[in-house]
Amino acid sequence: MAIKKQKQTSPKKATAKLSLWQYLLLIAIPLVVFGRSVFFDFVMHDDDKMILENTVIKEGFNPAIAFTTDAWFMDARIELYRPWQSITYMIDYALGQESPTVYHLHNLLVFLAGVVLLFILLRSYFKPTLAWAGTLLYSVNLLTPHAAGWIAARGDLYLMLFGVGFIVLVQRYLKANSNKFLWMAVPVFFLALLSKESAVALLPIALVMLYAERKKMPSVMEWVWIGINGLLFAVYFAMRSSAIADAGNLSALAFFRNTRSLLEEVFKMIVPLGYSVMPGYSIFWTLGGLLCVGVLSLMQWKYKPDPKLVLIGAVIWLAPLLPSLAYEPSFAGVAYDYLDHRSWFPFIGLWLIILAIVDKSKLSSKKVAPYILAGVLVVWSGVNFWRIGTYEGWEPYYTNAITSNPGSGLANLNYGSMLRDGGNWEEALPFMKKGSELSPDYTDAKVRLAEAYFKLAKYPEAIEVANQALAKEPGNISALQFRGSALGASGHTKEAAEDFKAILNADPNNQHGIFNLGVAYKEANMLNEAIETYSKLIVLNPNFPNAYYERGFCYGKMGMFPQAKADMEQSIAIQPQHGASYFFRGRTYEALGDLAAACADWKKAVELGTPDAEPFLARCQQN
Repeated sequence: MAIKKQKQTSPKKATAKLSLWQYLLLIAIPLVVFGRSVFFDFVMHDDDKMILENTVIKEGFNPAIAFTTDAWFMDARIELYRPWQSITYMIDYALGQESPTVYHLHNLLVFLAGVVLLFILLRSYFKPTLAWAGTLLYSVNLLTPHAAGWIAARGDLYLMLFGVGFIVLVQRYLKANSNKFLWMAVPVFFLALLSKESAVALLPIALVMLYAERKKMPSVMEWVWIGINGLLFAVYFAMRSSAIADAGNLSALAFFRNTRSLLEEVFKMIVPLGYSVMPGYSIFWTLGGLLCVGVLSLMQWKYKPDPKLVLIGAVIWLAPLLPSLAYEPSFAGVAYDYLDHRSWFPFIGLWLIILAIVDKSKLSSKKVAPYILAGVLVVWSGVNFWRIGTYEGWEPYYTNAITSNPGSGLANLNYGSMLRDGGNWEEALPFMKKGSELSPDYTDAKVRLAEAYFKLAKYPEAIEVANQALAKEPGNISALQFRGSALGASGHTKEAAEDFKAILNADPNNQHGIFNLGVAYKEANMLNEAIETYSKLIVLNPNFPNAYYERGFCYGKMGMFPQAKADMEQSIAIQPQHGASYFFRGRTYEALGDLAAACADWKKAVELGTPDAEPFLARCQQN
């Protein structure tokens, strides 16, 4: 009998431990699939605003300011409160300035740490082999690239890290009955909150875990612990309310749209279809998600997995999503449907349910299981290795966005903006135009199109589009800027001056508005007013490009040559490669009787590519 007993138990002992190579694969496979992201560039979707244009992270390591400012524009009070994310960007900037490698490497390390914690969590509920296989598959599931490859998704990566860490600590408390794990979870909860707002869902998750494990309400001590976490959330909410002003609102339509998108995410998590960095809605993906949920429900009914795991999984899946399901961002309908990175942490709950069903069905113990695992792992890894290349830079990113979702106004606008930033205004214009047509109620689309028309000297079109933007948002400073500039370039200097005055009424220290008002006065031959305006600008910003040049030009037209020469000298000091400043300083030297100095300046102006100076230099050479 003893011998028989030993034979029965020996197989269990054989599967009790994982080999070293299995542990290594937990890191090696996601590293191979997503590791090349460290060599990628910025994709210019939010990471430009959060990092490259964010002056706050560049002003030295100052964590305190991250708690009082918006994480997106920092000074614009938009809608994104992510202090921990902002602090980590400060660290990255201190280490590597604007090197994208530093930021991508940071994301990759947090991603891999989250994978390790996920294994620890799954290991507390399942056999080692199932926990190992479940972790491997989740690390390369088809929703992962947007979280792993996009720098701006760092908040979701840290939510995964701290969220799973919090759940692991609660689980350890339940297993070991040691209070230290609960108190260790308190700062982890707060860090999760500082990473992403949806971390508030960790509290109901903890409550469900405490009840499900013992089928009774929490003890007094546990209620005290929950109260302390609740107090931390109140502190967090107060800080958030004082730091930002939400630009969205709650709506039933948004709830429907986002809930619909969750079904899409279920389908796209499993099936390699429908991938997009800026997805558009498709009824096909929704129906596919419904089918997946239906199959999952049937399997749950048939195999009857541990109800405790099903309940905990459902709460982990849905609770973090509920705070945002009814939220309508200010750009709704312009950009995209539902981004995959938001599912990186919550969908662990769905995965927990799937693994509970697999465990109960005994599928993992069947001979065919390793082949199924290998097949799915190879397919998902291969697809994701290709997909991660989408995040290599702005061009593959927005090319994917446009081809996969041609109805995205923002995708077209941003692609055009990237071409614009490269100086390709002719190529940018059709994308700006299409983006504006696809987003008729999006004021910024009109503004960008007006800018494109202005840069291409299509002044009537620029004025018309700027008027459309101002009809929707009368005080839009950028629209006033481009309309005023187009009016001025068209010879309507008085109308242009009125637009620039309107800018200054809204923002008296708007430097570009002041400069352009000076230009309008100069073109209208109101030279005293122009000089006064440029002087105000110089007081605000002594190094503003062309301010001294324009004022000096006005002084020259008024015959005030010493003042003109002094301003041109200041202009040259600020921008030594500005050929026009040398040319006009030469004119002032000529007027003051110093022809040798004038000829030297005209020679320099010609060298710098200023054609107006060529006949003057020729005259010098003749003499």
